[in-house]
Amino acid sequence: MIFKIKQRDVLLKSVTDFKDTEFIKVITGVRRCGKSTLMLLYKEHLLQNGVTEEQIVYLSFEDYALRELLNADVFFEYVQSKVVSSKKMYLLFDEIQLVNGWEKVINSFRVNFDADITVTGSNAQMLSGQLSTLLSGRYVQIKCYPFSFKEFVSVKGTDKDDYKKIPALYKEYLRYGGFPAVVLADESLKDSILSGIIDTIILNDIGYRGALRDPKLV
Repeated sequence: MIFKIKQRDVLLKSVTDFKDTEFIKVITGVRRCGKSTLMLLYKEHLLQNGVTEEQIVYLSFEDYALRELLNADVFFEYVQSKVVSSKKMYLLFDEIQLVNGWEKVINSFRVNFDADITVTGSNAQMLSGQLSTLLSGRYVQIKCYPFSFKEFVSVKGTDKDDYKKIPALYKEYLRYGGFPAVVLADESLKDSILSGIIDTIILNDIGYRGALRDPKLV
Protein backbone atom coordinates (compact mmCIF):
# COMPACT_ATOMS: atom_id res chain seq x y z
CA MET A 1 0.00 0.00 0.00
CA ILE A 2 1.46 3.33 -1.07
CA PHE A 3 1.26 6.51 0.99
CA LYS A 4 2.52 9.92 -0.01
CA ILE A 5 5.22 11.18 2.35
CA LYS A 6 3.03 13.86 3.95
CA GLN A 7 0.15 11.45 4.55
CA ARG A 8 2.54 8.87 5.94
CA ASP A 9 4.01 11.38 8.39
CA VAL A 10 0.59 12.50 9.62
CA LEU A 11 -0.57 8.91 10.18
CA LEU A 12 2.65 7.90 11.87
CA LYS A 13 2.66 10.91 14.18
CA SER A 14 -0.69 9.84 15.60
CA VAL A 15 1.09 6.76 16.95
CA THR A 16 4.57 8.08 17.71
CA ASP A 17 3.14 10.87 19.86
CA PHE A 18 2.33 8.14 22.40
CA LYS A 19 5.57 6.17 22.04
CA ASP A 20 7.08 5.11 25.37
CA THR A 21 4.11 6.39 27.35
CA GLU A 22 1.99 4.35 29.75
CA PHE A 23 -0.89 4.25 27.27
CA ILE A 24 -1.70 1.22 25.15
CA LYS A 25 -2.19 2.41 21.58
CA VAL A 26 -5.38 0.90 20.12
CA ILE A 27 -5.65 1.46 16.37
CA THR A 28 -9.26 1.00 15.24
CA GLY A 29 -11.11 1.41 11.98
CA VAL A 30 -13.26 -0.25 9.38
CA ARG A 31 -11.79 -3.24 7.58
CA ARG A 32 -9.18 -2.54 4.89
CA CYS A 33 -8.74 1.11 5.84
CA GLY A 34 -4.98 0.86 6.51
CA LYS A 35 -4.62 -0.20 10.17
CA SER A 36 -2.08 -2.92 9.42
CA THR A 37 -0.08 -0.56 7.21
CA LEU A 38 0.03 2.01 10.01
CA MET A 39 1.26 -0.68 12.39
CA LEU A 40 4.05 -1.64 9.97
CA LEU A 41 4.98 2.02 9.52
CA TYR A 42 5.40 2.26 13.28
CA LYS A 43 7.58 -0.85 13.31
CA GLU A 44 9.74 0.63 10.55
CA HIS A 45 9.98 3.88 12.51
CA LEU A 46 11.19 2.01 15.59
CA LEU A 47 13.91 0.16 13.67
CA GLN A 48 15.08 3.42 12.10
CA ASN A 49 15.34 5.09 15.49
CA GLY A 50 17.56 2.78 17.49
CA VAL A 51 15.18 -0.03 18.48
CA THR A 52 16.60 -3.48 17.72
CA GLU A 53 14.79 -6.45 16.19
CA GLU A 54 14.98 -8.40 19.46
CA GLN A 55 13.10 -5.61 21.23
CA ILE A 56 10.13 -5.94 18.87
CA VAL A 57 7.48 -8.65 19.03
CA TYR A 58 5.24 -8.28 15.98
CA LEU A 59 2.36 -10.70 15.45
CA SER A 60 -0.41 -10.64 12.85
CA PHE A 61 -3.19 -12.91 14.03
CA GLU A 62 -4.64 -13.23 10.54
CA ASP A 63 -1.61 -15.40 9.78
CA TYR A 64 -2.77 -19.04 9.87
CA ALA A 65 0.69 -20.08 11.08
CA LEU A 66 -0.10 -18.32 14.37
CA ARG A 67 -3.42 -20.10 14.95
CA GLU A 68 -2.18 -21.71 18.18
CA LEU A 69 -1.57 -18.24 19.64
CA LEU A 70 -5.29 -17.45 19.45
CA ASN A 71 -5.50 -19.15 22.83
CA ALA A 72 -4.87 -16.53 25.52
CA ASP A 73 -2.60 -18.74 27.66
CA VAL A 74 -0.47 -19.82 24.69
CA PHE A 75 -0.28 -16.22 23.49
CA PHE A 76 0.91 -15.00 26.88
CA GLU A 77 3.56 -17.70 27.22
CA TYR A 78 4.87 -17.08 23.70
CA VAL A 79 5.30 -13.35 24.19
CA GLN A 80 6.78 -13.86 27.66
CA SER A 81 9.44 -16.11 26.10
CA LYS A 82 10.39 -13.31 23.68
CA VAL A 83 10.72 -10.56 26.28
CA VAL A 84 14.26 -9.39 27.07
CA SER A 85 13.95 -8.36 30.71
CA SER A 86 16.82 -5.86 30.60
CA LYS A 87 15.42 -3.93 27.62
CA LYS A 88 12.40 -1.88 26.65
CA MET A 89 10.08 -4.07 24.57
CA TYR A 90 7.77 -3.02 21.76
CA LEU A 91 4.74 -5.29 21.41
CA LEU A 92 2.83 -4.94 18.13
CA PHE A 93 -0.25 -7.09 17.66
CA ASP A 94 -2.34 -6.89 14.49
CA GLU A 95 -6.03 -7.96 14.62
CA ILE A 96 -5.74 -8.68 18.35
CA GLN A 97 -9.49 -9.24 18.70
CA LEU A 98 -9.03 -12.71 17.18
CA VAL A 99 -7.40 -13.84 20.44
CA ASN A 100 -9.96 -15.02 22.98
CA GLY A 101 -9.60 -12.99 26.18
CA TRP A 102 -6.98 -10.70 24.66
CA GLU A 103 -7.88 -7.79 26.97
CA LYS A 104 -6.67 -9.65 30.08
CA VAL A 105 -3.46 -10.71 28.37
CA ILE A 106 -2.66 -7.19 27.14
CA ASN A 107 -3.37 -5.78 30.58
CA SER A 108 -0.98 -8.35 32.06
CA PHE A 109 1.74 -7.29 29.61
CA ARG A 110 1.17 -3.69 30.67
CA VAL A 111 1.55 -4.57 34.34
CA ASN A 112 4.42 -7.06 34.16
CA PHE A 113 6.69 -5.86 31.36
CA ASP A 114 8.53 -2.67 30.50
CA ALA A 115 6.72 -2.46 27.19
CA ASP A 116 5.32 -0.08 24.63
CA ILE A 117 2.13 -1.78 23.40
CA THR A 118 0.27 -1.18 20.14
CA VAL A 119 -2.70 -3.22 18.87
CA THR A 120 -5.05 -3.04 15.90
CA GLY A 121 -8.54 -4.37 15.41
CA SER A 122 -11.84 -3.76 13.68
CA ASN A 123 -14.33 -1.45 15.37
CA ALA A 124 -17.02 -4.01 16.14
CA GLN A 125 -14.85 -6.23 18.30
CA MET A 126 -12.45 -3.66 19.72
CA LEU A 127 -15.10 -1.29 21.03
CA SER A 128 -17.08 -3.91 22.88
CA GLY A 129 -16.32 -6.51 25.53
CA GLN A 130 -13.87 -5.85 28.34
CA LEU A 131 -11.70 -3.25 26.62
CA SER A 132 -13.16 -0.26 28.43
CA THR A 133 -13.46 -2.19 31.69
CA LEU A 134 -9.99 -3.71 32.02
CA LEU A 135 -8.04 -0.95 30.29
CA SER A 136 -10.10 2.06 31.35
CA GLY A 137 -7.91 5.16 31.36
CA ARG A 138 -4.91 3.15 30.21
CA TYR A 139 -5.36 3.19 26.45
CA VAL A 140 -5.65 5.74 23.69
CA GLN A 141 -7.78 5.06 20.63
CA ILE A 142 -6.23 6.00 17.31
CA LYS A 143 -8.86 6.09 14.58
CA CYS A 144 -7.86 5.05 11.09
CA TYR A 145 -10.02 5.98 8.09
CA PRO A 146 -10.09 5.26 4.34
CA PHE A 147 -8.73 8.02 2.09
CA SER A 148 -10.47 11.38 2.16
CA PHE A 149 -11.06 12.93 -1.26
CA LYS A 150 -8.00 15.13 -0.79
CA GLU A 151 -5.88 12.05 -0.04
CA PHE A 152 -7.52 10.21 -2.93
CA VAL A 153 -6.47 12.96 -5.34
CA SER A 154 -2.93 12.91 -3.96
CA VAL A 155 -2.62 9.11 -4.24
CA LYS A 156 -3.80 9.33 -7.84
CA GLY A 157 -0.78 11.53 -8.50
CA THR A 158 -2.89 14.56 -9.33
CA ASP A 159 -2.19 18.04 -8.04
CA LYS A 160 -5.25 19.59 -6.38
CA ASP A 161 -4.74 22.64 -8.61
CA ASP A 162 -5.24 20.53 -11.76
CA TYR A 163 -8.93 21.41 -11.87
CA LYS A 164 -9.66 19.72 -15.20
CA LYS A 165 -9.15 16.25 -13.67
CA ILE A 166 -11.09 16.88 -10.45
CA PRO A 167 -14.65 16.19 -11.79
CA ALA A 168 -13.66 12.77 -13.17
CA LEU A 169 -11.80 11.88 -10.01
CA TYR A 170 -14.76 12.95 -7.89
CA LYS A 171 -17.08 10.65 -9.86
CA GLU A 172 -14.66 7.78 -9.31
CA TYR A 173 -14.46 8.60 -5.60
CA LEU A 174 -18.25 8.65 -5.29
CA ARG A 175 -18.50 5.28 -7.00
CA TYR A 176 -15.67 3.41 -5.27
CA GLY A 177 -14.91 5.36 -2.10
CA GLY A 178 -11.54 5.68 -0.42
CA PHE A 179 -10.53 2.13 0.56
CA PRO A 180 -6.80 2.02 -0.33
CA ALA A 181 -7.00 -1.52 -1.75
CA VAL A 182 -9.74 -0.39 -4.15
CA VAL A 183 -8.16 2.95 -5.05
CA LEU A 184 -4.86 1.31 -6.00
CA ALA A 185 -6.37 -1.66 -7.88
CA ASP A 186 -6.74 -2.08 -11.63
CA GLU A 187 -10.06 -0.80 -12.96
CA SER A 188 -11.24 -4.31 -13.80
CA LEU A 189 -10.80 -5.44 -10.18
CA LYS A 190 -12.31 -2.51 -8.29
CA ASP A 191 -15.93 -3.76 -8.19
CA SER A 192 -14.96 -7.23 -6.97
CA ILE A 193 -12.65 -5.93 -4.24
CA LEU A 194 -15.17 -3.36 -3.02
CA SER A 195 -17.98 -5.92 -3.01
CA GLY A 196 -15.86 -8.26 -0.90
CA ILE A 197 -15.08 -5.53 1.63
CA ILE A 198 -18.72 -4.46 1.94
CA ASP A 199 -19.95 -8.04 2.32
CA THR A 200 -17.41 -8.67 5.08
CA ILE A 201 -18.40 -5.49 6.93
CA ILE A 202 -22.10 -6.32 6.80
CA LEU A 203 -21.79 -10.01 7.60
CA ASN A 204 -19.00 -9.90 10.19
CA ASP A 205 -18.92 -6.43 11.75
CA ILE A 206 -22.53 -5.26 11.66
CA GLY A 207 -23.81 -8.80 12.09
CA TYR A 208 -21.48 -9.43 15.02
CA ARG A 209 -22.16 -6.21 16.89
CA GLY A 210 -25.89 -6.20 16.26
CA ALA A 211 -26.30 -9.92 16.93
CA LEU A 212 -28.40 -10.11 13.77
CA ARG A 213 -30.27 -13.35 13.19
CA ASP A 214 -30.01 -13.06 9.42
CA PRO A 215 -27.20 -10.65 8.37
CA LYS A 216 -27.45 -11.89 4.77
CA LEU A 217 -30.95 -10.44 4.61
CA VAL A 218 -29.55 -7.06 5.69
